[in-house]
Amino acid sequence: METQMISVRGPRGVQLEDVWAAADAVLDRGERPTIERIRLQMGRGSPNTVGPMLDSWYAALAKRLKSDVDLPSSLIGPTDASHAIDHGFAEDLPPPVIRAAKTLWGRARQIASDLAQAEIASQKQSLSQEAAVLQTQRELFDAEVQRFAERASALEAAMFAKDQQILQQARQLEETKQMLHAKTSEAEALRSDLAKQRIAMDAMRQFTQVKDEEHRKERERIEARATAQERRLLAEVDRARQTGKLAEAQLESQQKQTSRLLADSGERVRVLEDRLLIMQDEKAALLRDLLSVSERLQKLENAVAPGHPQARPSTLRGKKMTSIPKKTRLKH
Repeated sequence: METQMISVRGPRGVQLEDVWAAADAVLDRGERPTIERIRLQMGRGSPNTVGPMLDSWYAALAKRLKSDVDLPSSLIGPTDASHAIDHGFAEDLPPPVIRAAKTLWGRARQIASDLAQAEIASQKQSLSQEAAVLQTQRELFDAEVQRFAERASALEAAMFAKDQQILQQARQLEETKQMLHAKTSEAEALRSDLAKQRIAMDAMRQFTQVKDEEHRKERERIEARATAQERRLLAEVDRARQTGKLAEAQLESQQKQTSRLLADSGERVRVLEDRLLIMQDEKAALLRDLLSVSERLQKLENAVAPGHPQARPSTLRGKKMTSIPKKTRLKH
């Protein structure tokens, strides 16, 4: 059986033949070839380069020990004396020397085999330890994955709860806006009613003024007529006076009635103004509630933004809030 050695060149000129020759030299000194000893023997080479080449040397060692074929001249060392003897160099040596050489060669092969077995056992033990470490690391990794999965589930539940809370706050905000709109409409209706009452009061005032003017003119006409007829109708003076008094009484009665109407209209105006002030207070309170709900919604959206990079914008953002109206009272 022939052992073939493929020439492999590593970095900085390190070749397979160099590693094999260095391993043979270390073994010839009675030491177990290792990566560091091979590197010290050659004076160069990285562990990553020497390691695979040394593994191939160990893999071919058994075949080399069992084979009687000559190795390349670059790998022939003192331990290859048996091969040299078997290929014609034993002609000049006495038989005892040949037997001693063969005995030494067999012993060297046994030592090399023991060293190879020890190296294999050491590698197996190292691999077993590495496997145990990897198993421990895998268990730790699985536990960490489980923890991350539980944490992700908890975060998803929290995000869902936050979304539900935001939706609830949005519904409350919409309800508040609708209520505010209804109150605003009611305030507008009251304002319109008040304007109508003002118009009616102005019309009543104008009507009273017209009546007063008519009464004044009527009195003047009566007085003129009484003065003109004073000489001719002396008998009717008293009656005319009574008629004048009656007219004055009627005028006074109408003036009192007009005054009562004006007082009633003023009272209604004051009641409407009080209702308007109450509605303005309610509107201001609703606006404050709306602003509070908007701020809470903004805070909730800001709290959700770091765990979920796609937070929804506030529905009130960019809108102008209706200013709180000032309390005003109508002037009479």
